[in-house]
Amino acid sequence: MLTLFFSDQISTSQIQVLENEEAHHAIKVLRLNTGEIIKISDGVRNWVSGPIVEIAKKELSISITERGEIQAAKPELVLVQAITKSDRNKEMLELAVEAGVDRIIPWQSDRSISKWQLDSEQKWQAGIKQSCKQARQIKLPQLMQVMNTTEVINSITGGGFGIVFHEGAFTKFSELVIPNSQTSLYLVIGPEGGISEQELISFQNNGSKVVRLGETVLRSAHAGFAASSAVQTKLGRW
Repeated sequence: MLTLFFSDQISTSQIQVLENEEAHHAIKVLRLNTGEIIKISDGVRNWVSGPIVEIAKKELSISITERGEIQAAKPELVLVQAITKSDRNKEMLELAVEAGVDRIIPWQSDRSISKWQLDSEQKWQAGIKQSCKQARQIKLPQLMQVMNTTEVINSITGGGFGIVFHEGAFTKFSELVIPNSQTSLYLVIGPEGGISEQELISFQNNGSKVVRLGETVLRSAHAGFAASSAVQTKLGRW
C-alpha cells in the first residue's frame, strides 16, 4: 500500500504538488526521497499517485502515473457518536474510519461525561485525517457540528433512517429490516453512562429503531465500529 497524503485540490496536469503540513510530514518526518511512489487524495473522491520528482524546502512534486475517482456508496453511513472521554477519542475515530463511515456527528447526549470544548473540532478533524492515512482511506469522513438530542433527531427526520444501538433493546440487529429506499443510515451510539430513557423514547417517537448487537456491553468508543461493521455486512459490502 502506498503512503497516503491529502491535498485540497488534485491537479489535472501531469504534476501534483504537495504543500504545507502534509509536505512537511513527508519531507521531515518520513524523510521520503525522489523516486519513491506516494498517493495523494483530495479527501472527497479524487486521487493520484506517482513517483516524487522534486523536493523543495516546504513542498514536493510527483509525476502522476495513475489517477482515479471513487464513487459514493448509498446509503451513506452516518455515525452519531456520543462524546467520549478524551483518552478514548483517538481510538474511537480510528475504528470509525476503519469501519468506513461517511459522516460523524458528535452527540452531546444527556449522560455524556465529557463536554464539547473549543478545540474539540480541531482535535477530531486531526484524528480523522491521521486515521485515514493509517487505514489508507482515500475519503475523509465529514465531521459535522456537535448536536444535542433534538438536533440529531431533526437531522434524521430530514432524510434518513435511525438505528439506535442499546444493550437493553429486545430486538436483535440481525432481525432488523433496513428499507431499500433510504439514502442515509444514522447509527446512534450512546455514552459510557448509556442512553437515557427519555432519549430512547424521543428516538422511537421519531421512527428510529432500537436494537442490540449481542449479549455483551461494548465500550462507547468500540460500539461504533461494531455497529458499522454489522451494517456493512448486512448491506452486502463486506
